[in-house]
This record gives sequence, C-alpha cells and structure tokens, in this order.
Amino acid sequence: MVDELSERQRAVLRLLVEQYVATARPVASDGLAASPQLPVSPATIRNALAELERAGYIVQPHTSAGRIPSDKGYRYFVEHLMGTATLPQAEQRTIDHQFHQVELNVEEATHLAASLLARLVRNAAVVTPPHSTVPRLKHFQLLGLAETRVMLVLVAQDGALTQQLLTFDEAWDQEGLSAVAAEGNRRFHNLTAPELGALDVPADVPPLLLRVRTALVGLLGRLEEPTAARLYREGLSQLIDQPEFRETDRLKRMLDLLEGDTILLSLVPAVQGREGVQVIIGDEHGSDQMRNCSVVLARYGLSDTVNGVIGVIGPTRMPYGRAVSSVRYLSDLLTNVLDQIYGVSPRTDA
Repeated sequence: MVDELSERQRAVLRLLVEQYVATARPVASDGLAASPQLPVSPATIRNALAELERAGYIVQPHTSAGRIPSDKGYRYFVEHLMGTATLPQAEQRTIDHQFHQVELNVEEATHLAASLLARLVRNAAVVTPPHSTVPRLKHFQLLGLAETRVMLVLVAQDGALTQQLLTFDEAWDQEGLSAVAAEGNRRFHNLTAPELGALDVPADVPPLLLRVRTALVGLLGRLEEPTAARLYREGLSQLIDQPEFRETDRLKRMLDLLEGDTILLSLVPAVQGREGVQVIIGDEHGSDQMRNCSVVLARYGLSDTVNGVIGVIGPTRMPYGRAVSSVRYLSDLLTNVLDQIYGVSPRTDA
C-alpha cells in the first residue's frame, strides 16, 4: 500500500523529481526553496525532505550532496503527481504529417515510429513489428536442396516468415514437391496451429503432406511465442547524450541490453495483455541488468488479430510525462495504420 503523503510532501517530491530530471544533479533544499512553486520556509522544506527520505521516496547519494528520487519516489510521481500528459498540438500535427507520407507501409511506419519516439523522449526507442496473436497460414513452399533434404518455408497471414529443414527417407524432385505444396496450400490455407492439427485429412493424401502438416503446426506455434518477435531500435545517439551514460561501463551495459533481445522481449507478453501505457521502473524489472533503467511501453494494433509493442528505454531519470504521452500517441497512430490496412474502422481517440 502506498504511504500517505501530505500536500506539502507531495509538492516537494514533485518539484524534486522535475528538477532532477531536468538537471541530472542532486537537488538541494536551497534550490527547492528558490522556486516560486514552494512558498514555504527553507526549514519547512528541509523537514519535508527528511520525512520523504525516511519513507524511502528520495535518497542522498553523498553526505554533502542533495537528494535524488528513488524508484519508489518515481513510482509515486508517475501514479499520483504527474497528471495526464499530452503532447503539444504542434508536435501532434508534425507527427501526423510525417505518418501521412508513409502510405500505409507497415515496415516504414514502425521504423518511423521508433525514430520519432527516440527524438521526442531523447532516449532509446524499441518497436516490435506487428504480428498475429493467433498466426494463420497464408501459404508455404517446399524447396528441394539436396537428395532427401527439403526446406519448408511458411508465410503467415501477417507476413511473418519462418522456415525449417526437413529430411525424408526418399528423394523428391522439385516438381513433386511443388505439387504437394499446392495441394497442402489448398487444404491448409488460413488455418491456425490448433485448427491444422485437428484437421481431418483423407487417407489418400501423399504421406509427405502429413509430415509437412506436423511441421507447419510447430512453425505456427513458434510464431505465437514472444521470442518470434523482432525489435527495431532507434535513438542510440540520444541515449549516449544522457549524463548517466558518460561512464563507459554503464554505457556498455546499456548497449549490451539493447543489442540482446531476451530481456526486452520478456516484457512483451505482459504489455500485450494489458490496456494503456505501462511504466516499469528500476528494480521493478526483476533483472539486475535493468535495475538502473525505466521502460515505458504500450501495445498497438488490433487486440484479437495483429498487434505489436512500442516503447522507450532509458535511465530511471526519465521525463515520464513526455515518455507516456509520446508512447501513447505513437501507439495510437500505429493502430490507425493497422486498422486501415486490415479493413477495420480507424480509431479516433488519439
């Protein structure tokens, strides 16, 4: 349960977070007292800071230094002090204009969204391309390689492509493989993995097709897993500019995190199952590698058919209001792109 803070403590914590995010320097009581937003005495501010520190909302990195927010302080700020954040109308118009140049190309739209998000928040942006929540088979091909080895290539309805090497007891020429694939595409088109697995297949179909069906079920199932997603990354230059990453070791850890997909993709399922923008701060990740990072993520797309995730990652000293509003706005724009491509009425709640 969140501790109750007095109005004065809330005002001090809000201003401290805002000043630290803006300057990246510990905030001293004198700096807070000089602000017209806190028309109280320096002694009152020092008392409020001491109370906030005892409650764990702020910490003092060095004895003689000012205070900085803790993960708990950032969480309280996001949930109780930040308010409803929106992008300025001028920025919305600029972003809309750029999106209208994409002409509904999904790959270009996702790359553009990542690039815009990185510039808006001045941190690294990540986007997973849209993929089917329940992948359906569009078509497959059988390509003969050498003697008994065949490459099975599957294309899903959302454009996702995957493949598997198969080995058979007998050799097949390409003409025979193409004939089997043609029959399979006729029978299996638009089926999901469970539907394909449960499909009654006549006894007179080629045995090769039964083996292929089993492989197709596995490939479609694999496309449902978060690890099947890819990540677009933008904003490395913006990230390097952040004071937190002037230390070589810390920058290297962040680059290793962005280059590897495992930790970031592990966040995707939780976000895809929830509405709105999700904010994960510091130790809330449960990963040592991300304990000094915050991630702001949102799902975009059509919840029951095709969707992806867009977000920003950076130090816990992040402009959360701008990050939340930017992620929300761009996720809505990507949703509109998918709505139009897949024939669903566009959303109007941007």
